[in-house]
Amino acid sequence: MAVAFLIRFKTAKPDDILTQLRAYRERELDRRPPDGFKTARILVSGDRKSVAFYTEWEDAAALEDTRDSAPWEACMDLNDIHADSREDTVFDIA
Repeated sequence: MAVAFLIRFKTAKPDDILTQLRAYRERELDRRPPDGFKTARILVSGDRKSVAFYTEWEDAAALEDTRDSAPWEACMDLNDIHADSREDTVFDIA
């Protein structure tokens, strides 16, 4: 079953997180997408106090394989430095 993964970073420094997410999307997802990857979107709240990274995957296994990769972990670690908090949610796509 296809899944969506949403990571929401609450932050006072949205530009720092936006820079990291854009770079990851361009370097990793756009140039050489991992198996099972469908799409990615970067979202910014209207008040600019949170940034979300939304991705869709063919199945949960494809998502987990990518989340275990060094580039993904490095990007998330850098974002965590600039975030006040982080919330991850996996959704089944109906």
